[in-house]
Order: sequence, then structure tokens, then C-alpha cells
Amino acid sequence: MDIKPLPRRLAATSLALAFAGPAAAQVSPASMHDAASQKVLAAIEHTPTAGHPDLYGEFAGMQHLASGDYKAAMKYFLIGASYADKLSQLSIGLMYLNGQGVKKDPVTAFAWIAIAAERKYPRFLATRDAVWAGLDAQQREQAKALIERLYPEYGDLTAQPRMAKRLRWERTELTGSYLGEQIGPMASLTPGEFTGTGAQPPCGAATIGGVPITGCGNLADVQWYWDPKDYFKARDAEWSGTVTVGKVNQGVTSQGK
Repeated sequence: MDIKPLPRRLAATSLALAFAGPAAAQVSPASMHDAASQKVLAAIEHTPTAGHPDLYGEFAGMQHLASGDYKAAMKYFLIGASYADKLSQLSIGLMYLNGQGVKKDPVTAFAWIAIAAERKYPRFLATRDAVWAGLDAQQREQAKALIERLYPEYGDLTAQPRMAKRLRWERTELTGSYLGEQIGPMASLTPGEFTGTGAQPPCGAATIGGVPITGCGNLADVQWYWDPKDYFKARDAEWSGTVTVGKVNQGVTSQGK
């Protein structure tokens, strides 16, 4: 079954608004009800996250953010952030910038966005620089100090090895332990398929990264999804492209496209 890949563009609206500067940046649930965002939310719903806590946190956070449940969104973004998910880290920063479920705090916003931008994704860098431009001298010093406190937990020096260790451990479990039962051949069947009753999976629907929908293929066979080097390379490729402050150039690519 051919599974359609879909790039992550769910945050494009919030990013574009953030480029205009902290005073202008504002994101509401309504801004995620456009056709493009709904398409990505549907793909998120179809994409399995077994063995990938970074995606689990990011996807659940985005779903709660879209519904306006900011407290839950923050909870899940923090999970994704601890496993080196840069979109989760950026989203936390934007929530502080816009006061979504938290008090507006440009200092905390900058610290999170700066950590999110450490891989130098153009859109993330532009957002970081726009927020920095709105800070006064005292706020900039406070932001630098907060980065020093957050980085040991959420920066790539710690978070990427944490994620890589999780991927390697989960990969070894694919041979028949608990996780293997989850995403091996038997787990590739939905309850409806297994019993012959109930709804069938939407095979052929778009997923993030083109990974198999449960019931439509064996996730264990997607080699790049489990190899840390290939996995991080694919995640980084999602945010390649160019951007200028105030205007987003559509240059995002995704694995499998």
C-alpha cells in the first residue's frame, strides 16, 4: 500500500506571524482551522508514534494546541522537547510569547526558541532573531541566564543522545518483546482487521514522513525510522529552506517526498 508522506507545516502560520515581531505575534485555535493545518492534523492522527517519544509529544501537543487546551499542549510539548524535538521546543517558546495558557513572558519565550534554533533551521533562526530584537538589555541578560539553565536538559548535547538511546533500545525490542508485539506484523493489524469486524484503517491516507498507518504495513520495516543517524537527518530535512523576516519562503521538504 502506498502511503502518502506529508511535511510538517502545522506551525507555519504561527512562525509567519512571529516573524513580524513579538508585538504582532498572536496565534489562536482559529488560525489552525485552515485547510492546510487541518490536513496536517489529519496526518498526525494517522501517524503511529510507538517508540518515538519526540513525535508523541509533538503530535499530542499540536492536537491539544489546535483544540485550545493549552495546559495539555504544554505538557506534551515538554515531553517532545526532552527528546530533542525542535518543533516542540519552538512551540513552547511561541506559547510563552503569545501568552497561551501561560503569562506572556518574552524572556522565557526567547530561551526556548533559541534552544529550538540551535540546528540553524532558517525559520527557527528568523523567529529567534525577531524575538531577540524586541528584548531590552535587561531581558537579554535574563534570557541568556535562562538558556544556561534549560540547555543541560533540553539542548542537543543531552537530548539527542537521550533520543538516540531510546531509538536503539526500541529497535532491539522489535524482535518479539512488548514493543515488537506493538509494531511488528501482528500489531500491523487493527482490531477490526484481526476480528473481521469494525472499521478498517484508512490505508493510503497521508502520514507524517510516509510511515505506515497501523493496519497498513509493518513499521519495523522502515529502517530510517529506527536508525538514529538517518532519523535525525530526516527530521532536520523537514525544516530545510530559506526565510526572510516578515515572509516565509516555502522550501520545506520531508522524508519520502
